Amino acid sequence: MMDSSTERKKEEAAKTQFLLTGFTQAAGIRIYAFEGRIGARHVDYTVEVDLALIPGFGIRIQDLPLLCRELLQQRAQPDEISSVVFTEQRMRSHAEKLVVAREEAEHRKKQPRHLANAQAESG
Repeated sequence: MMDSSTERKKEEAAKTQFLLTGFTQAAGIRIYAFEGRIGARHVDYTVEVDLALIPGFGIRIQDLPLLCRELLQQRAQPDEISSVVFTEQRMRSHAEKLVVAREEAEHRKKQPRHLANAQAESG
């Protein structure tokens, strides 16, 4: 069972809005800057990404701001760390999710419509 402070921090994280404020880049490392808004309070966050890694995981550069924001939203305790690294493991996890989603979409596309409808009605 979680204590009330942990539950409160998770609720705060869920209510936090993260707004992209810009990025900087040096030596293949891009650092995205976000402003976290928790009620009337504003906290600055950064997410660091090694751009050399993203092609190997099928991540497009234009998807990075959204992926970085999702990373911030998933953190259980947003106040404790204001700087995060989008790690190779997180990139691998994202790539695996994309593969599963594509396979499911391909499977749905190949399934005849009348079978899909019959299965949905009987399920």
